Amino acid sequence: MSGPGQPAPQDDAPPRRGPRRSLLTIVAAALTLALLPVGSLALLQTLRSIEVADENYRNDRLAEAVRIATPEREAIVSSLGLATGLAEALATRAPDDPECTALMRRTVARHPRLGFAGFVEPGGRTACNSTGAPFIVGLAETARRLSADPRPDVTFNPAGRVSDAPVIVVSHPVHAPGGDLRGFAALSFPVRLLDEARASMGIGPEADLVTFTPEGEVITASTDASTVDDALPEDMTLPGLAGGTARSFAARNGAGEARQFAVVSLAPGAAYALASWPARGPLPGQTLLLLSSLSFPLAMWLVSLAVALLSIHRLVLRPIGSLRRAMRSFADRRKIPATRDLSHAAAELRDIEGTFHRMAETIAHDEADLENKIYEREVLLREVHHRVKNNLQLMSSIMNMQARRATSPEVRAAIRNLQDRLASLATVHRTLYQSGDMAQVRADALIEEVVRELVALASSARAPVDLRFDLDPVTLEPDQAAPLALLTAEAATNALKYAAPDAAGARWLRVALKPDDAAAARFVLTVENSLAPGAETEEAQGLGSMLIRAFASQLEARVDHGATDGRYAVAVRFAAAPERRPGDG
Repeated sequence: MSGPGQPAPQDDAPPRRGPRRSLLTIVAAALTLALLPVGSLALLQTLRSIEVADENYRNDRLAEAVRIATPEREAIVSSLGLATGLAEALATRAPDDPECTALMRRTVARHPRLGFAGFVEPGGRTACNSTGAPFIVGLAETARRLSADPRPDVTFNPAGRVSDAPVIVVSHPVHAPGGDLRGFAALSFPVRLLDEARASMGIGPEADLVTFTPEGEVITASTDASTVDDALPEDMTLPGLAGGTARSFAARNGAGEARQFAVVSLAPGAAYALASWPARGPLPGQTLLLLSSLSFPLAMWLVSLAVALLSIHRLVLRPIGSLRRAMRSFADRRKIPATRDLSHAAAELRDIEGTFHRMAETIAHDEADLENKIYEREVLLREVHHRVKNNLQLMSSIMNMQARRATSPEVRAAIRNLQDRLASLATVHRTLYQSGDMAQVRADALIEEVVRELVALASSARAPVDLRFDLDPVTLEPDQAAPLALLTAEAATNALKYAAPDAAGARWLRVALKPDDAAAARFVLTVENSLAPGAETEEAQGLGSMLIRAFASQLEARVDHGATDGRYAVAVRFAAAPERRPGDG
């Protein structure tokens, strides 16, 4: 408690603050945000230039893929066109018609690169072909697939029936005038013609080319058959690459090598080409171009930051630091600086300093007045409690005189009970005026003191009692602590009155104050006394029980009582005041 005129003690707990951000940091961040669009624009322009260069490179790869796949494209497209014409001519001809065989021979004779031409029936048999002899085609699985799904098709045959060499077979479905499938017009040409055409084009060895069908069947490949899978993009399949528009992309092949791929269509829905080259490195001067695009905004940012920081430190931070030291001195020691060193600062800061000094003087004066009033109030409260205690003791002395003059034992007992209650009240008021904080009372200490005085008074007239305490530190408001202590006194008085030696011959009284496990911010006060073996208890209807219920009503508490196992217990469950939760003293 501080005396009159003394400043109030400061709270030791620091106030909660947000993250510390210095003015220099804020200015640097603001300049960074201001110049960020300039740097971003320069960087975006550079990235756009690099993106355009990459797009041009991808378009160049697409054009190169079309160029190196020209032999396959020309051979497959022309063969599909020829097969389409044959399919129209065969729509009404019988497979065993001699004119059909003559047509196939004329077709092969007019197109020297063709090695075979024939009319293949749905079962895979051909009787009308350029060889003149009927036979079963070797690609039986392909024949069954095309019979189930008739459409133009390109297939690779590693050993042709006529040439006994690798050939590419191009077929087109033949439909009768009514729409029924009659078979397929099939043409084949040797793969070596494509190899010779590619060699004459001068294609470098770094380029790989794979042609394939929509089902993912490889038609031709510039690499060995055993290494075709390593030339394909990693985590991609040929059926997934088929269809759609031509595209170029960078990826790793199955061997883990970074390459640039390009996919083009040779015959839509029938054949596609996948070309690849070693991946291109960064463009010449690309890193230098990126650095140069950022150098100008970076230089602007550094110069602006240096000028701003020097100006702020000179004109703002130094005056604010002086003002902060003055404020901290007032906050820690309530010391108001006598001199002012902001004479050279800006007018706004000088105004703030003057306002702070006026505010500090006002606060110091008001705090002194307030503490004087608080001190006077506490002195008056202590005096009131002290006088009430003295008056209660005076009343107890008067009753003692009256008890000595009384002739009836019942009257003397009633006066003695009333004296005990007055002693309990006096103990409560003595604790209140001796407490360091008038707004809080240690309920556990108050209960222990009240019970000990009652036991001391009772021991002079009755047999000694073993007193046991189990009290947790609990702090309550006086409005709760007082009725709780008086309730404990009445319960202890009744316990002392009816306590008897238990089975072990001990006469005891136990008082406990514990948190209630069933609910938060609630407590249980328990007063227990020993009972003789086989003793029976009845519902008490005396003045003590009425007072216990009255005090419990003030606390909004619930009272439970009963006898079990040689003991009688009174349990009071109450809640702490909402504005002041209990805690350690």
